[in-house]
Amino acid sequence: MQPSLREDYLEAVQIFSEKNTRFPLTEELAATLLKPVPVVRSEMVELVSSGDVIVSPKGVITLTLQGKQTGTSVMKKHETLQCFLSEILGMDKSSASDEACTLEHAVSDETIDRLGKLMVTREHHNHHGKRKHKKSDDRTCGVETGEFCQSHSISEFSEGDEVIIQCIHGRACAQRLLDLGLVPGECATIKRKLSNGALVVQVKGCDVAVSPEIASAIGVERSP
Repeated sequence: MQPSLREDYLEAVQIFSEKNTRFPLTEELAATLLKPVPVVRSEMVELVSSGDVIVSPKGVITLTLQGKQTGTSVMKKHETLQCFLSEILGMDKSSASDEACTLEHAVSDETIDRLGKLMVTREHHNHHGKRKHKKSDDRTCGVETGEFCQSHSISEFSEGDEVIIQCIHGRACAQRLLDLGLVPGECATIKRKLSNGALVVQVKGCDVAVSPEIASAIGVERSP
């Protein structure tokens, strides 16, 4: 079985189980995936052999720990990619979901974690600092944003300081920052501070000019 097909099956079983608080019957999984029941039964044999699922005599498909870990991981990748493509790159949700289905099988866990951190923004909190949870539809922007990023703006640091980018406040400049290589987890050195608030920042050996507006949106911590 191709790795992408395996992941699609495990993801589908995981999604079904979360929506219905039970695992699917073979016929239900076939209907979900729009596949003939005999095809699904045949491919379940391979997933049983690989240790991903257990199929009961009545046809209930249960994920093993290994299968659940894979299914959950692929779900997270899909949701993060779809959110990034729709909210930051401006794609419509249907196209973003289709694209995410393709990308989720090739993207690394590290990339997904960085994208998740990138989308931690102040808009998830009200002016009292309390969290505001966005209502998300199935398979849309279910990105785990974690705690509010309380790091300092890169503008607050001095020339020569080495920092680690923690998060991006606001999505308006997110694509620009991606293009520049200024993404969460990257180390950066402040080379110059200009009188107008602009910065020259070294990232991956390259000097990057950052406007005052973009600099104020970059949350960082001092490098240890």
